[in-house]
Amino acid sequence: GIALHNFPEGLAVFLASKKSTSLGTTLAAAMTLHNIPEGVAVALPIYFVTKSKFKAVMLATVSGLAEPLAVVVAALFFPSSISQDAVDAMLGGVAGIMAFLALYELLPLSMNHVGVDTAIASLFAGMAVMSIMLVVMKASLPEYQNIL
Repeated sequence: GIALHNFPEGLAVFLASKKSTSLGTTLAAAMTLHNIPEGVAVALPIYFVTKSKFKAVMLATVSGLAEPLAVVVAALFFPSSISQDAVDAMLGGVAGIMAFLALYELLPLSMNHVGVDTAIASLFAGMAVMSIMLVVMKASLPEYQNIL
């Protein structure tokens, strides 16, 4: 599941860098920060089951390698002079893939873990926080005025 969700993240970083170097760099930094707890979330259960630090680190690393693999695949298949409209459309497609994976895989798991009400409230709280962050970023960073 995690590797499946990492592949579209890599595509998003690649496409964002095609749109703007600063947007690509910002997204890559955000993904890097996001991948630290994600790697821990992959490694810890494996460690507790196998008692092998090596297996835990290796499997977490392999699941994380889907992101740079996506960048390499995208770089091989997409021309260097791709139109901005195509980039925008593909970013929308990647966002749709990630939303589907979150709703299809992660939401049911969270509902089982914390209950339906808490899971749905958390989903909407996360959406609200992301929306606020986008508005703040657009207002405070002039270089993002024409990107977002």
